[in-house]
Amino acid sequence: MTTPTLSVATKPARAIKPMHLLGLAVVIALLCYLPVLLTERAIFGVRLSNMQLLNLGLTQINLMLITMLGAMSLNYLTGSAGLISIGHAAFYCVGAMTAAITGTQWGWPFPLVLLSAAVVGSVAGLLAGLPSLRVRGLYFVLSTFAVHYVVVFAFLEYQFKFFDVVGVPYKPAMLGPFELSNSTRWYFFLLPLVALVYWGLRNTLRTREGRAMMAMRDHELATTSVGVDVRILRLKAFAFSSAIAAVAGALYAYLMTNVTSEIFNINFAIQFIAIIIIGGMGSLPGALVGSAIWLLLPSVITGFAAQATGSTGIVRALLIDHRAQFVQALFGTLVIVLLIFAPSGIAGLGRQLKARFMSGRGD
Repeated sequence: MTTPTLSVATKPARAIKPMHLLGLAVVIALLCYLPVLLTERAIFGVRLSNMQLLNLGLTQINLMLITMLGAMSLNYLTGSAGLISIGHAAFYCVGAMTAAITGTQWGWPFPLVLLSAAVVGSVAGLLAGLPSLRVRGLYFVLSTFAVHYVVVFAFLEYQFKFFDVVGVPYKPAMLGPFELSNSTRWYFFLLPLVALVYWGLRNTLRTREGRAMMAMRDHELATTSVGVDVRILRLKAFAFSSAIAAVAGALYAYLMTNVTSEIFNINFAIQFIAIIIIGGMGSLPGALVGSAIWLLLPSVITGFAAQATGSTGIVRALLIDHRAQFVQALFGTLVIVLLIFAPSGIAGLGRQLKARFMSGRGD
């Protein structure tokens, strides 16, 4: 009697259409031109107002790119592996603390700091994933919650011992003789990094092990019955996801130049859960879209508030007097509406619209 095994269907390679190549080239050109647009506040010499640029700046775009790394790593863990974690900020914190020790105190070069953050983050993720071997459901979620507070407390003690209340300072990021001294240089460093991580995660999920991991998410017992060791898969998913999050934490610390333990609070962790719900669980493009909405929408609303200074009534109450509360309520409402009417998030809505469009063309 033969032992059943997981079969992975292979799809024939599809030829890349010229229109797809043209679209990709246009997207790359627009992304390369974006720093010029946001720094000069003009397009091909034509000045644009702040509202025409949606009140966006390049620093916000850089923060969005770093958030995309964290969102993709959590989507890999929760959306693809089915392991719910509310302690994702802990691995950001691990990366920031590793960067402080190796970069600020030991003087390691920036690339080596990022590598050390990835290694330490993967070890921390491996340890954080150990409870998944024994507990499930709410108990495991609470274990990740506990990891968050343990790591943040460790960072707090480290900060007070070596840097006091002023926070942990970080040296300028150097790539050899090249310093990431402004937002444009940061942008052209972060953008290829996000693209590389996206490409790596997408191809990882297409491997035999990646498909086994998604099968574990959908039906763990069935996956175990065909000979897959789901325990190893859980630990690998945690280690891989945490390594990416720790690198994002180190990048965040270097970009901000100074961080304190208060930054990595529970709200910082919850934002990543909200991002992948908005974008779509298990969707890498959804993680990117959710990050963009979460990071950029408040700036857009602030821009509208600047134009509404003379307004009265409900407009003034929402956009000026209670803008922070309005933004929180807006995000909360968006998450609830998507959970009820579109559980697959914005990415799922996009797939549905595409399917309807293609079916319409077929008719």
